[in-house]
Amino acid sequence: MHRRAVLKYAAAISGALVVKPTSLFGRKLNSINDATWNPSRDPWLKISVQQYTFNRQLRSGELKIEDFPQTVVGKTGIKALEYFNGHMEDKSGDERFFRELRKRSDDLGAVNTLMLCRSSNALDSPNAGVRKKAVEGYRPWLQATKILGGQFIRVDTRKKGDADEQKKYAVAGLRSLCAVADEYKLGILVENHGGHSGNGAWLADVMRQVDLKNCGTLPDFQNFTDYDPYQGVAEMMPTAKVLCAKAKAFDKEGNESNVDFRRMLKIARDAGFKGYIGIEFEGHELGPIEGIKATQRLIEKVILELG
Repeated sequence: MHRRAVLKYAAAISGALVVKPTSLFGRKLNSINDATWNPSRDPWLKISVQQYTFNRQLRSGELKIEDFPQTVVGKTGIKALEYFNGHMEDKSGDERFFRELRKRSDDLGAVNTLMLCRSSNALDSPNAGVRKKAVEGYRPWLQATKILGGQFIRVDTRKKGDADEQKKYAVAGLRSLCAVADEYKLGILVENHGGHSGNGAWLADVMRQVDLKNCGTLPDFQNFTDYDPYQGVAEMMPTAKVLCAKAKAFDKEGNESNVDFRRMLKIARDAGFKGYIGIEFEGHELGPIEGIKATQRLIEKVILELG
């Protein structure tokens, strides 16, 4: 491929969409996963950055949440951002804070795509009252995500217990939460993030039973335990709305040391996925910016190889 074409394509997948993501709900929510996507104009994969990449810096106070957009855009050129409520639980319900955060990203020409959310109440609890508390507890984060212009919040279904029983509770909790999310014109994502959700077949069946257009999966390349990660991602792909390119270390050739990105991205491409892939760097040998850039280079290289 000609060098100019390579650079143009790399810039496209790193720059991300600059349309307002609130227009992507419903038919809408799937518009980056269906025939409305124009591959001649937009590459099939867009890169974003997950805030958790800066976990240590945010916990120590070295980096402030308000400076996250400028840090990512200014130092990597990537203009799509993902958030994590665990770094700003004290901001729950603070609409002024999220309006300011939205303004900062808008001023940089960036979009905010989603928010990872944790909860002290299990959405898949055997107790219906706890599930209800979990659903209501997500309301401030749905509102915050809406203000930011995001499309989704990510929730967990990681409660321990009998797999079949927990599946029923997960389906019940997700269906209730999706009804609330619909009020905000947002979608719900479930990641392979502990417990039974680390079993791709289990989570795929949960999605089939929930059967709602605003509920999908967020396959994380490295969050499986005692389960084949490639099989797991493949099982999650039919309902995948966003991908998580978790990276921890790289070899001398620039490949991720723990997982085969080529194999993962081929699975995604062959499944017809079109949308965002969020870089979540959790390594220790590189700093966050260097880790993001190394992951970005690998993704861009693989996409060009896949064609």
